[in-house]
Amino acid sequence: MKFNEARKLVEALIFSSHDALSEKKINQILSKHGKFDLKKIIKILVDDYKDRGINLECIEKKWFFKTTNEISDFLRIETEKKRKLSQSTMETLAIISYHQPVTRAEIEKIRGKSVFRGTLDILLNLKWIKPQGRRETPGRPVTWVTDYEFLRHFGLNNINDLPKVEELESIKFEN
Repeated sequence: MKFNEARKLVEALIFSSHDALSEKKINQILSKHGKFDLKKIIKILVDDYKDRGINLECIEKKWFFKTTNEISDFLRIETEKKRKLSQSTMETLAIISYHQPVTRAEIEKIRGKSVFRGTLDILLNLKWIKPQGRRETPGRPVTWVTDYEFLRHFGLNNINDLPKVEELESIKFEN
């Protein structure tokens, strides 16, 4: 396989994948067809798509195509119903994002209220959180962390891009 074919293969893999593809997975597939510099291929693809209606983006070393911010307003998909998340769901998500990895009991301690099972189910179905293993404490509770879909939805490259708590405290919110 020639370099140009390898570039097309990487492009097609990312394009046809339902979820973002890890660099490791892309390299596994690519290595079956020869030795290629994935970083070079990705750079070429990023450059190719930078002035188009979609961009090639990366979060946590996982690559995906995303509609550009400028064009996304024109592409409202009517079949997708937006639903407002409850206050408790948003609080739970904020706690997970700022305190991860965190257990359900720790979330409840921070919130001062119990967390309903449905709250975590909603966040799991959105793929905004995922289980990250278990604490080595009695009962071995599951720990929760944000998933790449959370980063993708909120336009973050990594969790460190979240605003600092001090910055949030200084903002005056209207009721």
